[in-house]
This record gives sequence, C-alpha cells and structure tokens, in this order.
Amino acid sequence: MSSSQTPDETARAVERVREFFAATVATPEGFWNSFADYFAATTIWENVGVAKTVGPQEAADFARAFPVSFDHMRIEDLILSGAGDRVYAERTDYFCKKDGTVVLTVRALGVLEVKEGKIAHWRDYFDTAGFASAAAKQHS
Repeated sequence: MSSSQTPDETARAVERVREFFAATVATPEGFWNSFADYFAATTIWENVGVAKTVGPQEAADFARAFPVSFDHMRIEDLILSGAGDRVYAERTDYFCKKDGTVVLTVRALGVLEVKEGKIAHWRDYFDTAGFASAAAKQHS
C-alpha cells in the first residue's frame, strides 16, 4: 500500500464492491439495475476477451444482450480483498433460469477500482473458451 493509500480507503472500496455484488443478486433484475447506481458515466467494464462497455447504459445493454439467456444471477464463494481503491473479487457466478436451474457457471476474478463512491473500472478475467462453448450449446 503506498503512502497515499489508507486502510480506511481500502475498507470503503471493499464495502462498496460488496454492496454492488449484493445489489446484482437482490432481485431477478438486480444485475441489470445495479449499473445505474454503482457505475459512473465513464465507468469501463471489461469482460477480458469478450466485451468492453463504457458507462451504466452500455453495461446494462450488454448484460441484457448477454450471449446466454438467464433470468437472474447467484454469486457464491465471494472473496474480496483490496489495496487502496482497487478491490479484487474472486467468485463463482451462476446464471439461472426463473426456476433456479443453472444455465452457466463462471468462475471469475474481477478487479474493480472505486473512485468517489462509484465503480470506475471493472475488469473480469475468466475462461473465455468455456464461456463461448456454453453460449454455443445454449443456442444450438
């Protein structure tokens, strides 16, 4: 941690990211609705190897047009740690139908940067080959 970063800054960033992930699964529409509250107009969300969006509207549009059809998400095994305004989020994302049937499971490591209470940058790293395979199976 550099001398300009404080434990309080890290704690605030981690808590904000925890709130964001809780909001994404709070309701079936939580994932799509969370961007407006937690992203700034210039937030970059990058699913490395898949897509990159800027701002809450592009993020919501991408999420709604996701290559795998789902009704809600469930996040498990969420582990958050941070340094300054950067938060590391290891987790397993389950994309589910209305009845709870899992249509896609993604193990991911995200790096989120929090500035002025908003997520300013979010990069997710995961097995894009496995993701593409699952998306192709659902559409065949």
